[in-house]
Amino acid sequence: GQWCTRVPLICFGTVEWHLLDRCLRQFGREQCIPLEVPDSQRAFHGRDGRQGTRDWPTKLKEFIAIWENRQLQDIVTPNQVGRMGYHDPYLDRYRQTSVHYMTPEGAADGALADGVERIKDMTTGRTELGNEDVSFIR
Repeated sequence: GQWCTRVPLICFGTVEWHLLDRCLRQFGREQCIPLEVPDSQRAFHGRDGRQGTRDWPTKLKEFIAIWENRQLQDIVTPNQVGRMGYHDPYLDRYRQTSVHYMTPEGAADGALADGVERIKDMTTGRTELGNEDVSFIR
């Protein structure tokens, strides 16, 4: 269906991306690492069409071409089964690039969960123990 396609939505001079690959879990699908939106495609966001060109088919031809070939832009991932693992590639990337905690309480809970996961990794041989890791465990 159209809902699983990553395409630009076009209305006159405004281009807004339908970025399904950023919210696959909402649809019960495995979450992949989302693709970046190129800066050139952000340039049209928020334009209202009152100034400048009105020849939108020419100005937006690259976006129209993507839309016309939308079947090539489908996001195909398996259904999500169970919970995502702590070391799922998406979650590893999320922890590296995102704000983790919105409140002090959330930060405390998250730090505890991350600490338990680090200890689990150390005791199962997933990571090698160094001096700082031994101090952390103590």
